[in-house]
Amino acid sequence: MAGKEDYQTEVIGTCATNAKAGSEFTREIDPKFLWSYAQEEALIALSEKGKDGCYRLITDPERRAKRIAARYADLYLQSGRRTGNQIQLYWVGLAAFVVKDIVEAFRYSREEVLDAGWRNWLRTSTMPSLVSEAITEASPYEHALRVYTALAKGNLWLFMDIYPWLWFFLEYGFDRDGNVLSQRLTSHVEMRKTSTLQEQSRLAVEALPFGIKWLEALKKHLSSDPVRERAGQYFDGQVAWGGREAAYGQHEAQVAMAHRHVRQHVKNHDGGKRVPPSKYWATFKEAFYVLEEEHKELMRVANDGAANSKLQRVAQFGVTGEMRDAYQVLIKQASTSDKFQKQKEELVILAKQEQLRVLQPLIYEDAALIKTMDINHMISRAVPGLSPRYEVVYSAKPKTADQELRSTFDRPTGFWDQVTGPTQSLPNPEHRMKYVGQIAKDYNRLMSKKRAYMEGEIRKISWWLNA
Repeated sequence: MAGKEDYQTEVIGTCATNAKAGSEFTREIDPKFLWSYAQEEALIALSEKGKDGCYRLITDPERRAKRIAARYADLYLQSGRRTGNQIQLYWVGLAAFVVKDIVEAFRYSREEVLDAGWRNWLRTSTMPSLVSEAITEASPYEHALRVYTALAKGNLWLFMDIYPWLWFFLEYGFDRDGNVLSQRLTSHVEMRKTSTLQEQSRLAVEALPFGIKWLEALKKHLSSDPVRERAGQYFDGQVAWGGREAAYGQHEAQVAMAHRHVRQHVKNHDGGKRVPPSKYWATFKEAFYVLEEEHKELMRVANDGAANSKLQRVAQFGVTGEMRDAYQVLIKQASTSDKFQKQKEELVILAKQEQLRVLQPLIYEDAALIKTMDINHMISRAVPGLSPRYEVVYSAKPKTADQELRSTFDRPTGFWDQVTGPTQSLPNPEHRMKYVGQIAKDYNRLMSKKRAYMEGEIRKISWWLNA
């Protein structure tokens, strides 16, 4: 049932045994089976087991994000224990904080923008002219939904790529005496490919959100939306953001009825494809306008052939130079006295895998998203507090006033820098990797001087394992 995002645990091999107590039998297992286990671990991490014994993917991106943050945190905490303190996975600790901030970004998009109603109109009309001109060609709802969708896509597929690499290292990289199996790790890192996974795992990967099968189902979902069609009957003319003021002035009762109809019935046509999931829509004051923008953005995503091709390349999960290097650095960490130095090296290598190998092609080359993210950044610099800045918060809480616990992208250096606008763009790989360098520096500083605090916060994030 993998085509429906359902899958079961698999028996991938058997071996003979005998009746002699204490006897042992060693059998070399084909690496593709081990990689199937690793991929299945990532799939199950973001799924729930039904009464029929099948695991079904959690369709809510926010719940998935909590699970992802917790899994990264748990992998950090487990690595020292499982390796006898020979190896401490390091990047995953930072990843736990970053994904925790993604959870907050989802919440902000819903509660502060999609639920804001006329407050969005007031925002655009009272902004400085530079910001106002940039944003009025698209609604705040459009921008919020674009970010929400991109975060859902990037967060899911990065986890599917990078989590199995690290889980595999801990699960199969040591013998029963705790010795690192360097030869196995060096050879097996070359052998991960989606095409060689066991059938159920491979089909489950192929059915994941934003893959070809999922997008085909999305197109069908969008082509016939009875909730949208019925709500649209309350209008005689234009109902998109640009016509909202006139529509509201002339047909106040009809507009209210359209919004109410969407709030009450949006769940009837969900199918795991709504963005955000329909359970959040009950508080959207202008639910029909949100629905119109959702339809437009999801149609854009479904028809973006270039983006879909890039995802297919990423989803092959073949080895990269970064993952070869990461395995070697982790192997060396087990035999060196300066483990912290190797941890810092691992962080740099995996950051390149994360940012350049996965997220750059998956989301950061989308021209529409680039424009949206640059507008958001412009607003956050020009009018502090109106839009959240791009930053990592080193706390289990979404916010902190302690600047030592925050890494902020392109922070203004003074008033003139603030009013003249940004010169950095987060989707730009050069600018983003410069920021990643700043994050690494701050994370290393905190892990060097406040590791007990940092690990305590990572442990709190791990409590989301059953979110």
